[in-house]
Amino acid sequence: MSNLDLTIYKSSLNKPGRLPQITTVPPALFRLCHLVQLHDREAFSRIDELWSSKHVLYVITSGQARLISSNGPLMVNTGSAVVRQAGTLLRHENKRGSLSPVQGIAVAFDYTDNSQPIWPFGPSVPITSRVIAELVSDLLLACSKIDESGPFKPHMLFYQLLDTLRDHAVRLAHEDHSWLDIVIARIHERVTHSFTREQLAREVNVSPEHFSREFKKYTGFTFVEYVTRLRIRIAQEHLLVGNPTLQELAQLTGYRDTFYLSRKFKQTVGCAPTLYRKTQKKIASLTYNYTASLLALGHIPHLGAVAEWMKSRLIENGQDQFDQCYEHDLINHPDLIADAHPDVILGYAPHSGMDELRQIAPTILMPFEEIDWQEQFIQLGRITGLEAKARALLDRYDTLQQEANHTLDQIMGERGSAVCIFMIGESGAYIYGHGWGRASHILYHSLGFAPPARMEKDGQLLTGYIHVPLNEIHLYAADHIFIDYAREPSEQDAVDKLFAQESWNNLSAVREGRLYEIEANMFYGFDPISIMEQLQHIMHKLTSHMSMH
Repeated sequence: MSNLDLTIYKSSLNKPGRLPQITTVPPALFRLCHLVQLHDREAFSRIDELWSSKHVLYVITSGQARLISSNGPLMVNTGSAVVRQAGTLLRHENKRGSLSPVQGIAVAFDYTDNSQPIWPFGPSVPITSRVIAELVSDLLLACSKIDESGPFKPHMLFYQLLDTLRDHAVRLAHEDHSWLDIVIARIHERVTHSFTREQLAREVNVSPEHFSREFKKYTGFTFVEYVTRLRIRIAQEHLLVGNPTLQELAQLTGYRDTFYLSRKFKQTVGCAPTLYRKTQKKIASLTYNYTASLLALGHIPHLGAVAEWMKSRLIENGQDQFDQCYEHDLINHPDLIADAHPDVILGYAPHSGMDELRQIAPTILMPFEEIDWQEQFIQLGRITGLEAKARALLDRYDTLQQEANHTLDQIMGERGSAVCIFMIGESGAYIYGHGWGRASHILYHSLGFAPPARMEKDGQLLTGYIHVPLNEIHLYAADHIFIDYAREPSEQDAVDKLFAQESWNNLSAVREGRLYEIEANMFYGFDPISIMEQLQHIMHKLTSHMSMH
């Protein structure tokens, strides 16, 4: 600074006058406390209780959870989030397990010491937001690599996250469409009956004109267009999985006569109902196993969920020429499905976005927990027009199953018990009940082994899967133990700890060599090709052991 500049600066300080207007900055409301990755339902419950005095944001990265909040039941899927206030716990609904082991990230935060206890995030409701999922992922990364990201980045991301949550709550408060949600629910409930716009408007106490304006704004369709599309979608879905007559189809969709149904069907779909089943269809498969099942039938999907365990087989068989995504991407970004313009969408039920999917294409969602893999495969055969091939593949599996049982009868006789254990590192392992894949259906249904006594005793056989801590794995022992070890070097300590336990080394299966190592990737699929490979792998392990003894 020159002498002249310094003189001007000093003189300006000595001049009396007003200070510039000072803007008060509001105090920070919240502070970030903890982050944790959660690998199963039990971990969610434990964390919710442990952090009961903290506010917690949960982001589901895989699977599905049924929760009960103070506002009622919630369904959260892959890619969705839910935030709860301190003292308001989220309980898991006491029903059968989710569609796959639920995993996610929990972010605990608290009020700062000098803040007023204000809660700007509204009630606990499922939030589907790509931005929230990405911010939480970035936050986790920044916290795990603090030396690279620096001390400020986690807090910057945390406040971006809070700002996004608040924006969502504000939008939700201003977009009160509660009466429209009631109307749409009633349309779906009464779709097989006759009803009018005026009738529904009266039920929610709005004028027919206001009803029409708001309905079009909310759904993008007029009332008549929406009902017609829904009825025709339902007609398409019935034609895909069954063989109803036109009269039955009219009754199932709320139309009074078959002529009117046929006319509306042709206007919407482009062909008559009688020709619809015979048309070639572009299929979008939202699950890994349905993609694998379609490929087993020789039907290449237009868009399909593909996991790492499938990719080498796809390339080897020359079946990789279709749009491929991960399951969670298709759940998080329904626009990926819409952009593919499929003729049919396949997935698991329940699915929180069923109505949205139906706007794109006829949607067949099968209840994974209630229908065995063979019936699901036959349904896929019907949808693709390849039912005969589906049944032929199942007959082939049945032959292999009979041959396997004949072999076991000769070398083993009484089967005894068996279990598949899939290690996941320090937090323990997953064990699957029958009907949930991971070879459990092969052991218990196809080969006649009994599950571990502990699973039957505790009634856990039907829960789909259970998470077992390391120090309790020995309680689920069986005569034959098939185990997939944790593969990551960082998880090897968990395996070493298990093998060091006296309770583990005293198990008869361990002492007598009936412990068989398996590869998890081989046991993910429940399409016929995967299951035949799994059966042959299990038989190779069993017969190799028996031949040595």
